[in-house]
Amino acid sequence: MMAGANSKSEDAMAMEPLLPLHLADEGDDHFATTPPGGARYGDGPSDGGLPALRETYLKQLGYTPLIFRNQVKRFGQFFAALSPMRQRKRPAKTDQQGEELEPDAFSYHQSIIPSKGSIRGSVFNLAGATLGAGALSLPYAVAVSGIGFAVAQLLLAAFLTVYTIRLLIRAEDITKLKSYEDLALYCFGKKVGGDAAYSVAIFVELNILIFCFGIAVAYLVTLGDIVTPLSELVFGAQSVLAQRWVLMSIACVTIMLPLSLLKDISSLQFSSILGVLSIIFLVFAVCLRSIMLASASGLPEGIDWTINLRRGPDFMLSVPIVMFAFTCQVNVFSIYTELQRPCIRRMNKVVDRATLISVAIYLVIGVVAYLAFGPSLVDPKNKGNILLSFPLDDTWIAISRAAITFTVSVAFPLNIFPCRFTIDMMFFAYSQDSLARHVAVTAGLVFLALLLAIFCPSINVVFGIIGGTCSTVVCFCLPAAFILKLEDGPLLGPKKLGSLVLFVGAIIIGVVGTGVTIWSNFILQQ
Repeated sequence: MMAGANSKSEDAMAMEPLLPLHLADEGDDHFATTPPGGARYGDGPSDGGLPALRETYLKQLGYTPLIFRNQVKRFGQFFAALSPMRQRKRPAKTDQQGEELEPDAFSYHQSIIPSKGSIRGSVFNLAGATLGAGALSLPYAVAVSGIGFAVAQLLLAAFLTVYTIRLLIRAEDITKLKSYEDLALYCFGKKVGGDAAYSVAIFVELNILIFCFGIAVAYLVTLGDIVTPLSELVFGAQSVLAQRWVLMSIACVTIMLPLSLLKDISSLQFSSILGVLSIIFLVFAVCLRSIMLASASGLPEGIDWTINLRRGPDFMLSVPIVMFAFTCQVNVFSIYTELQRPCIRRMNKVVDRATLISVAIYLVIGVVAYLAFGPSLVDPKNKGNILLSFPLDDTWIAISRAAITFTVSVAFPLNIFPCRFTIDMMFFAYSQDSLARHVAVTAGLVFLALLLAIFCPSINVVFGIIGGTCSTVVCFCLPAAFILKLEDGPLLGPKKLGSLVLFVGAIIIGVVGTGVTIWSNFILQQ
């Protein structure tokens, strides 16, 4: 679509109400500006050239570039005024259209069973993005907080996860924008204006980048903790193949990097299914051995059935761990976009089922393992990892180590995808798509995560800090802030009150949880 002073089409005119008000009232000449490098934002094959990287991404998301914003043209990365693509074969967005759409419009998605973007496949993708290394630290979280408090946290976190995802989908339904960055610029760019509007997008991008990258580092740390004892059992403690950094490097090169190089998140659908099955096997093995241990030795002393106050404020150490365990919001837009016949009702099914699977697994492994091992789970030698509490020669646990290694390896690229997207949009938005750059950016992210993981041996600190900071901002504060800005009505009205409570509560819990983590792991250790 050309964007000129006198060339607006009827579609463009119809879509103008979706634009931010501070853009809609500017002159038409403002819409025809050119970004750095001379490539117009809407340029593509129809203009005789290859599409820019941002255009390619946004077309995958269902966008068609419409106008440029003159104030930020020199940056060449962000434009809030993006309107929905109008194509006959684009999956419908309303519940009614989603039911009436003919199946043959999705032959590409239905080429395999379960097909890409199906509800079942999307459930496993979302559950795979949620489950992972967090399951290993849930017994530790129960131990430091007590059974009652931990169960309440898990149920509340599950509810808030469903609630925040529905807020994100509601925000998408209002604005037709499908990324955190565009939503933030759409909602808050008008208020700050000028270069500060661009800073809003950068703030969101950096939070997502640090958040996802921190999770990737935590997964690598977890992999090292799991694989090293298993390798020592097979090759002997003195073997080169039993060295933690060697094993992590091999896993990165042979498994994590190739999966991270994929461009389509739905390509990991089958891997995500196997990952969820691996977590289920882990829960089965841990519960089996824990029940056998408790049956033989009885319940350990010092079980806290309500809340553990014996360690002072340390019971709050579980809060950021639980918050981290349910972080999947950054993958919601990708999964929603790839969903067949995407509509709110179908996405709600995906979210409800994936969250139910996750919270059930977390409750079982957390409570059962704590009833078997009791306060010993807090021992620093276990590093907050339940598998390290079992002997190395336990066959079932050895198989579980291998299974969770696979799960972590699959979950790792799900967090590299948004990191790569953020870097592409910040630095290469108007460059043409390049395989060499795609490989270079992906490899750089993977190997930097590997380097940090080698020198960061404890997952509890990583989970605690990420869960209390970036996780709070990205997964809880931003969805609430979007709805507070987009919905009509008073701040304390029925449409906004829940989002307001979530926003304020998430900030308080995040600050307290992060403070306790830093105090317990750094200040008290000196």
